Amino acid sequence: MTTATTALVTVVALGWIVYRQMQARPLKENTVRIAVVLCVVGLVQTVQYVSAGGPVGAGHAVAAALGLIVAVALAYPRALTTRVFPGPDGRYLRQGTAATMGLWVVAIGLHVAIDVAVPAALGDHTGRGFAGVTTMLFVGVTLLAQSLFLRRRVTAHRVAAAPLRSA
Repeated sequence: MTTATTALVTVVALGWIVYRQMQARPLKENTVRIAVVLCVVGLVQTVQYVSAGGPVGAGHAVAAALGLIVAVALAYPRALTTRVFPGPDGRYLRQGTAATMGLWVVAIGLHVAIDVAVPAALGDHTGRGFAGVTTMLFVGVTLLAQSLFLRRRVTAHRVAAAPLRSA
């Protein structure tokens, strides 16, 4: 994919994610599948870039690894700020809050800052091509981690509610 296509796909994916985060929706396997697809697409783009001889300096490699750590680290507080509650049919629903959206903005801002600052600090001037192709991987990883953290919250909520239902 070209840089413009990657940027367009990333913007559309982020817009879709933000829109969906604010809706009260059932917590479904579909979210995990979509996150896995985004991870795979990001990984394929990254491998294609490197295989085609795209420049990757140490600074960009460190930035990508650090970005993935931040993706997972910020997914946890986003999951904590997401409302999780049983719906009328008994299935659990999830809905993002203003704090969830704020944490998405922080995560994206940190991702961009890391992609710029780490290579500059390490004197890596190989260009931003690698940072561009790893963005989809970042989105997929952070969405997958958030979904898994939400599932853990639902499981804990069900366990805590079980004695109340049997009483």
